[in-house]
Amino acid sequence: MINEKLLKYVEKYKSEIGFKKGEKRVNIFTEEEFLKVEKDNKILFEIVDDENYYELIPIVMEKVLKGHLNILTKEKAEEIIVNLLVNIIVLSEVEDEEGFSHTQRVSKLAEKFGKFLGMDEKELRKFVRHAYLHDVGKISLEQVMLYSPTRISLFEENYQDHTIMGSIFLSMFDVLWEYIPTVRYHHERWDGKGFPDGLSGKQIPFYARVIAIIDFFDETTHFISSEWEASLKTPKEALELIKKLSGKYFDPALVEKFEDFLKSEGVV
Repeated sequence: MINEKLLKYVEKYKSEIGFKKGEKRVNIFTEEEFLKVEKDNKILFEIVDDENYYELIPIVMEKVLKGHLNILTKEKAEEIIVNLLVNIIVLSEVEDEEGFSHTQRVSKLAEKFGKFLGMDEKELRKFVRHAYLHDVGKISLEQVMLYSPTRISLFEENYQDHTIMGSIFLSMFDVLWEYIPTVRYHHERWDGKGFPDGLSGKQIPFYARVIAIIDFFDETTHFISSEWEASLKTPKEALELIKKLSGKYFDPALVEKFEDFLKSEGVV
């Protein structure tokens, strides 16, 4: 039910609407401190149940009843923002010979590995989005360094900050809060010596632990770094390096599954 003050604002519609979830085709009700407008069992509008917002309700109800309201659902808003961010991330990255960037390769491999791990379609779709957003913090670093004459050295000095900056950046969008743990913790290590917060073992969120392996695999096979002897690794060499780091950098159980997955794909 709704309170008496709000009822006055929807008085003219009371014959057409219900005041409980699922009561009629169009309903207005309160749930968990939110005021929600439902049509055909879908939430079209929700707002904090505050008297200051009640004057908006007649406008919303008018549009809902006439079929003119096209307010984004949480899921649709999430999809639009994620797609926008992914485009920005990919455009800021270097492409390989086949035209794919680091984020695209990681996400493509994450989709295949997720299927191997038995994720259902809904979870897999969510997991792939986590993979696409894992380096979103680098957007912020790029902006900070854009006009710096020592851009490369600054990036190397501040590389670890991309996990923190990414988590702060996503915190501005409440529909993306669930991605923050992956963005912040995908460089944590199984032994607790990673960054930014020194989490260890299963304190590290599952998606972050999985993406950490895929991320490292892609970097070692596509980028040169002193961390892996300043040379590109073959997939087999990269896997052997990951196995050596199992229990230090990576979840041992996931490393075993990743090896099985690569073998099943004929990669190694």
